[in-house]
Amino acid sequence: MSQKARNQFIERLTTKTTMNRDDVLSMSDAEIEYFHWLYFDESPMDLM
Repeated sequence: MSQKARNQFIERLTTKTTMNRDDVLSMSDAEIEYFHWLYFDESPMDLM
């Protein structure tokens, strides 16, 4: 993950969820991607 993408994911996770910024900063790239997917990515099945 690029640094720009990581920073965008961190910013979105900390402003739009109750996640603590320090906790998010200590996560690995894979963990940040997982939580971003969990909270923000919509699949077609979610919309049915």
